[in-house]
Amino acid sequence: MDFYPIKTKIASYNSKSVNAEISHKIAAVIVLFLISKNEISLLLQIRSKHLKYHPGEIGFTGGTKEKIDDNLLDTAYRETEEEIGVLRKDIELIGDLDSVLTSTLFLIKPYVGIIDKNAEFYLSSEVAKIVNVPLTELNNHINWRYDYIITKKSLKKFRTFYYDGNIIFGATAKIINNLLNILNK
Repeated sequence: MDFYPIKTKIASYNSKSVNAEISHKIAAVIVLFLISKNEISLLLQIRSKHLKYHPGEIGFTGGTKEKIDDNLLDTAYRETEEEIGVLRKDIELIGDLDSVLTSTLFLIKPYVGIIDKNAEFYLSSEVAKIVNVPLTELNNHINWRYDYIITKKSLKKFRTFYYDGNIIFGATAKIINNLLNILNK
């Protein structure tokens, strides 16, 4: 498996940022690639159902910036180690993606990395399960749908991804969509 095309496309991408406002909760995630079952896959996690924010949802490792973090990349590394036990030294950082603002006012900065094949996983109580999604499945248009949500002010259309009985939506789907747009150019 060759990560070279992914590395070059992500490394040359100029990400777009959103200006943070006082009401935004600042967060960071790492979009992690790995080899799983002889395929290049994305590592996603199913969040535990007891969590305050986004319980039971599928997402990337990461979380809210804390005072101990020098920057958002430190946040992403710290959260990844806390959630799945993967150390900074076991991640090859290759770039970043466009910032995403969620409906719950989280402003998320996504970074992209590759997990070393010898990395060990230790799931915290925040993580119910890890799901490795093959890149081929992410690129299969059959797995993508448009869903709708009704708010007090409007009807919103958004892309969702269906895989192995799971629905990936919201910020995670936006980040994956941004990633695929870069990789498929």
